[in-house]
Amino acid sequence: MRRVAPKVRTFGDELRSECSLTYPRQVALPDQFMIVRERARPLAPEERREAILDAVLPLLLERGRDVTSRELAEASGVAEGTIFRAFGDKETLLEAGLEKLLDPVSFRSELRRIPLESPLEDKLTCIIECVRTRFREVFRIMTLFQLQGPPPRRESSNEEWLDIVRGLLEPDTHLLGVSADTVAWYVRLVAFGASIEPFNHLRHFDSAELASVIVHGVAV
Repeated sequence: MRRVAPKVRTFGDELRSECSLTYPRQVALPDQFMIVRERARPLAPEERREAILDAVLPLLLERGRDVTSRELAEASGVAEGTIFRAFGDKETLLEAGLEKLLDPVSFRSELRRIPLESPLEDKLTCIIECVRTRFREVFRIMTLFQLQGPPPRRESSNEEWLDIVRGLLEPDTHLLGVSADTVAWYVRLVAFGASIEPFNHLRHFDSAELASVIVHGVAV
């Protein structure tokens, strides 16, 4: 089939083809031409709640339970009434926000980034540091939300964390005198104590030193 070249029209000193989308002057549309603007699809209730939560999480991490409904509305860019229609009341929103802030997904992602080929002691140093960071975050959130007792958690959260640590320690099982699970609980125990500031006021322990204690003990 022979290709037909586009027609070329002259506008002043410029040559433009009919394929061009830019004209040097406004082009009038035919009377029968209609512009149809499609209205944005309204968010489903669950999508609306998620959008509000994503918008207010930084504020909740700063203000915790002291945040006001007005501040929540300003942060999410909606009216207070919209928030109450989405969540029912402020307390329900705070509970949903707390659950999101305590979600361990970022903690597990950091654990998975630890190189599998690293030496055992280096791996334990990284694991301890990840767990300490997680504990410090949880302690801060608990203080902001004025929580008493352990924070709410999912039943599977411990098993997921242990699975990752088992995988990290699997190449080193021949070096261990105890199971990988036991090592993981040693790590959790020392990381928990090292994450409580009053316990470390007189003597600070870094993660490498704690890893050395787990690997080598204190005997010479």
